[in-house]
Amino acid sequence: MNRQARDTHDYLPIAKYLSHRGYALLLDRVIEASANRILCAVALRENSPFCREGRVPAYIGIEYMAQAAGALIGWGAYTEDVSPRIGFLVSVRKFTSMVDGFAAGTTLMVEAREVIRDNDSGLGTMACAIYHPADVLIARTQLTAYMPKDLKAFSTVLK
Repeated sequence: MNRQARDTHDYLPIAKYLSHRGYALLLDRVIEASANRILCAVALRENSPFCREGRVPAYIGIEYMAQAAGALIGWGAYTEDVSPRIGFLVSVRKFTSMVDGFAAGTTLMVEAREVIRDNDSGLGTMACAIYHPADVLIARTQLTAYMPKDLKAFSTVLK
């Protein structure tokens, strides 16, 4: 499957699918989306958050993948005309990076694919990957998130 950047659909700005704003919003746009998969792009620039000496450390890829997973949930909520639920990253399993960092000047493709979602418990697992524009896998992981049904009640529990 070719993961290179291609615009096949008119998607809203990625901020419409995520709650992140300002420098916390790391992804640039949605390339493809379906009910259980999303492909996003992030263009790395010298002034990109976390970029030092022309490189972004590979472990920042975890946040790129977490945001892609959140964008998938947000896109699904948007297409179903419901409010998206806020999610909290619970675990990162089997993070593997084939590179030590991502070079500025590169546009990465970030994929999130739903493995399982239990709406009753609020838990969901996503298989995620980052691809170099040449369609080469350079990082992957499996993320688990918790999306409480009642955020207000959940935040009261945390106090």
